[in-house]
Amino acid sequence: MRKVVIAVSGVVATCLMVVGAAACAAKTGGEQAGGPVTPSPVPITVNPSALPVGDTVPTGVVIKGKEMVLYFWGAPERPYLDQAWRDTGTGEVRVDTICAGGTGYMAEWGPVEPGRVFGLMQCVTPDGTLVEFGAVWAEATRVTSQAEGKTVEAKYAKWSRNPAVTIFWVQRHGKPIPQNVPAGEGRTTPLPDDRYPLITAYDGKGATIVAVRLRPPATEQKGG
Repeated sequence: MRKVVIAVSGVVATCLMVVGAAACAAKTGGEQAGGPVTPSPVPITVNPSALPVGDTVPTGVVIKGKEMVLYFWGAPERPYLDQAWRDTGTGEVRVDTICAGGTGYMAEWGPVEPGRVFGLMQCVTPDGTLVEFGAVWAEATRVTSQAEGKTVEAKYAKWSRNPAVTIFWVQRHGKPIPQNVPAGEGRTTPLPDDRYPLITAYDGKGATIVAVRLRPPATEQKGG
């Protein structure tokens, strides 16, 4: 075992190299390097009605002394991706969020099925960075977030309950996604596509599995 210190885009990460795999803890205020990871799960028991299904995924994203932990709950065939925050000093895990403005913005919903991205969200953090995370029902080998002329590689991990599902996350600098334009009577209209981050998942041959824009859903008032 040996310790390696890595500096990437303003992030300093201390990594333990064990049998060729790296377990890294990134520090606050920057962007993580992308690629596959195999983080050690942490227990989350604070919400007994929505206990994790499969292993939890500590992300190494630390905001104000708290690390984001991603996990699934619900039915294995239709899981919900959620977040919790682990205090790096005490180890206490809470399910409340530190994202500015609540839970940030969620992508337009689509069916949870093979080849689809789901649970996609942008977290606007107090340290000024953006954290985008989600899952793709595919064995992705690369995931990127492209916005404002820059492409950032996401970290990703296979879901222990179903390795055909890939959980991904990226921490980057940039502008939060804009809100839709009000269109009257409870309706809103999205802005042009290039105003929103493009999340793309690739397979082992470099081909695109799926690409989706991270934007608020358009809404429309129902009824007469």
